[in-house]
Amino acid sequence: MKIISLRSRQWEQYRRPILNFVKRHDKDEVSSCYSWLFKLKKHHLHQPGTCIKLALWDGKIIAVAAVSDYGTTHSAFIIAPNYSQTEIQINLFTSLINDLGVCYTKIRYDDKQKIKYALQAGLVCFAYLRGDKDQIYLWFGGGHWHTDDITEKEA
Repeated sequence: MKIISLRSRQWEQYRRPILNFVKRHDKDEVSSCYSWLFKLKKHHLHQPGTCIKLALWDGKIIAVAAVSDYGTTHSAFIIAPNYSQTEIQINLFTSLINDLGVCYTKIRYDDKQKIKYALQAGLVCFAYLRGDKDQIYLWFGGGHWHTDDITEKEA
């Protein structure tokens, strides 16, 4: 398995395969990241806190991690079902934290597997949020996180 960090010059090359992967494997109807990734342009990858990581196996995308504004605006971790029981998500979390210094993500409170992998990657749950359709999400932060980064945005 190989994890790569997309640079702006690679965006056009990987854009269509990433969108196809997300459309096929993102099962979250409430907060799908497809529309955000569809509107994303290569100059957005220069913004601080915006990063896209791909996990590749024999040249095939098996996982995508995408964050905007360090994860406070958008964060998505999508794993192909065949690889969901592996530690790819842990590796993606730690890779993002190493590159950005800090990373935030919202995880549904009943998604035990994602919560487990976030905790194993060193993220800390520090707040909760009631989202659309009364879904409850837990805020996780890793690296040099601070609760004010989230609470100021929601206030």
